[in-house]
Amino acid sequence: MHETNKLVPVCCLLFTVLSGCGEPLTDYGMNTETPVVESYLQEGANSLTVTVYSMEVYSRNDEYVLSKPVGGLNVSVNGSELTETSSGVYQLELGNDTLREGREYRLQFDHSGKSIEASATVPAPVRNLRVEPEYLTLSSSYYYWDAADTAEVTVTWDDPDNSYYQVYIESPNTTDMPSLGIFGRRMMQPFRGNTHRATARDFRSAGAHRIYVYRVDKDYVELYGRVGSSDLANPVSSIQNAFGIFTAMSVAQVRVWVSESEE
Repeated sequence: MHETNKLVPVCCLLFTVLSGCGEPLTDYGMNTETPVVESYLQEGANSLTVTVYSMEVYSRNDEYVLSKPVGGLNVSVNGSELTETSSGVYQLELGNDTLREGREYRLQFDHSGKSIEASATVPAPVRNLRVEPEYLTLSSSYYYWDAADTAEVTVTWDDPDNSYYQVYIESPNTTDMPSLGIFGRRMMQPFRGNTHRATARDFRSAGAHRIYVYRVDKDYVELYGRVGSSDLANPVSSIQNAFGIFTAMSVAQVRVWVSESEE
């Protein structure tokens, strides 16, 4: 079973990169007609979504231009036309097919007299994902796990080609308790390697925690790095004649069961 994409926080932060946090983008000659594209293709999914919207920018004169969906486009991937399900949101249902590892997907549409093009190749899922220990007992303080608790969980996997990975930990009940929001989730910075060590502080409550390990590409890593830096006035893009990202990823998961000590 393939889980719903868990990297939504980065999708939202793309607005931060492209708005410049109040930086005077328009005075550097940026064409505000250039569209912004977001699409995250996940291996094993039987549909894909492409979102297109305009940039949100400031000028030196404190003029503020809100981002808006860009509708009415003829968006295609590998020659198949997507359906606009809502303004600026385009979707392609694959039926009995899925987004397959090793397959390249090419995005194309026209906007303001220019051809917008991008491509992404779906990576293979992480192999031999393991976690040690699978069961963890933690003692609690008044608000959180005891700060003196040094328990660790080690997650390992095969890394035959020095790929980029991102680890995402989801605490139990986040889907049943939407008020927990991102506070029930931990998303780590992308890195190269085959090991991640999680501490007691990464597990937000007792119960079964899901640990997702994503294999991501360089474009995603660069976007994530830009979000975490202070240089937001120079938008990143992997797309011809547009800003944003068209990227592919795969995911595998393991579980860790956390119980609370009665001591």
